[in-house]
Amino acid sequence: MTIQLRASCLFLFFLAGFVQTNSNLEKMDCYKDVKGTIYDYDAFTLNGKEHIQFKQYAGKHVLFVNVATYCGLTAQYPELNALQEELKPFGLVVLGFPCNQFGKQEPGENSEILPGLKYVRPGGGYVPNFQLFEKGDVNGETEQKVFTFLKQSCPHPSWEPIMVRDIRWNFEKFLVGPDGIPVMRWFHRTPVSTVKTDILAYMKQFKTK
Repeated sequence: MTIQLRASCLFLFFLAGFVQTNSNLEKMDCYKDVKGTIYDYDAFTLNGKEHIQFKQYAGKHVLFVNVATYCGLTAQYPELNALQEELKPFGLVVLGFPCNQFGKQEPGENSEILPGLKYVRPGGGYVPNFQLFEKGDVNGETEQKVFTFLKQSCPHPSWEPIMVRDIRWNFEKFLVGPDGIPVMRWFHRTPVSTVKTDILAYMKQFKTK
């Protein structure tokens, strides 16, 4: 019994080490046989005043990001601003979707999100230069339908004993091509600089056409 217990513990330590080593995957390409596009979906803007059909982004490269104000990764917000500004001339559109499912790090009402970003975190008068949408779920029974589509289209960029498509934390990212089909997905801790490099490499194929 003791030998079996020790063997089980050793296996678990080995497995944990394997998972930690392989969870460093930062990006995964999406499936090639995706059915449908983001143009079948829509969302309301953060102030609830505008209903946006995603088909208006046809021909654009669209980056979907689930965001949160009171997260250790909220420092990515200014980096996403820079990404939007630098790659907008090449057709990139960044879209942010506040979510409170991870550590309850987006607890406020929709009306409290922009003031929280401006004065608390990242603070310093920060204002996002990309579109934010109403707060909602990205996993579970009440998840936004566009995230159901994105998750079904792209494997998660990490290895675990049981593979699941669910978003793990704030600031995961999905890139959708100009045809509305998802093309790649990034782990939440992937630096925005790496995301930028990957996007630019992807965009090169369109310059040669």
